[in-house]
Amino acid sequence: MAILESRTKTGVRWVSESVALFKQTPRQWLLLALSYLGIFVFIPSFPGLQLFSFLTILIWPIFIAIAMRMYRNAEVQKDENLSSIMQLVQPKMRELLLLGLISLFYFILVSIILSADLQAITETMGKQAQLTEQEMVLAIGQTVTPVLLKLTLLFIPLIAAVWFAPMLIVFNGYSVMKSIKSSIAGSLQYVVAMTAAWLLLTAGIISLILTVSLVAGLFAFIQPDFAQSLMTMLIFGCLLVSIALTLAFQYVSYRDIFRAAPNA
Repeated sequence: MAILESRTKTGVRWVSESVALFKQTPRQWLLLALSYLGIFVFIPSFPGLQLFSFLTILIWPIFIAIAMRMYRNAEVQKDENLSSIMQLVQPKMRELLLLGLISLFYFILVSIILSADLQAITETMGKQAQLTEQEMVLAIGQTVTPVLLKLTLLFIPLIAAVWFAPMLIVFNGYSVMKSIKSSIAGSLQYVVAMTAAWLLLTAGIISLILTVSLVAGLFAFIQPDFAQSLMTMLIFGCLLVSIALTLAFQYVSYRDIFRAAPNA
């Protein structure tokens, strides 16, 4: 029980330190989050650029290594430009791309496993015009919810394997396989702290979204024509904050578990 309580407090502390890091230079982290969103979400979703999603999976470890170095520099108050960071990452580029390739194969495997489920969702959406609203809600609950659950369970091993791996490769000099094994081991050892931090972060982001939704709702009484645009901007801002805090949490948890980033 004492260990469980201690690990929970560790998770809460990670979130607190992540928020503190964000508050140091929020504009920098929001720009970093915007870059993340543009590279890994917006660009692959454009018509004709779907194949780019495979490339984004390959380069994801490189982006994370750069981002973690930026958070490390912010914590120790060190000025380092992007060119210097890239020089640090460059010698490990092959290993990072290999980690991305392994992640890509896992994504493809999950897609194959869930292909029938995804087809069922597509067929359900195609029948939208033929179903009543109640029937549509029921159909979505019977198809989408189980798929989301399967998707979550299937991606937990991948998240555990790559959560710390890019930093271990660049900052600790680990091989790809050793970084994956160490990332899984660290995630399992601190699973209570990681879960507590994730739940607290999620609750905080949901609370923030509800708050801005309330603000937008109140503003609708004053300027109803602008309320929808304001709501979109505020939700987008919340998304950027959530990405920035998640990246900060990734750095803080790595630093605490592997005791490497401040001395790298």
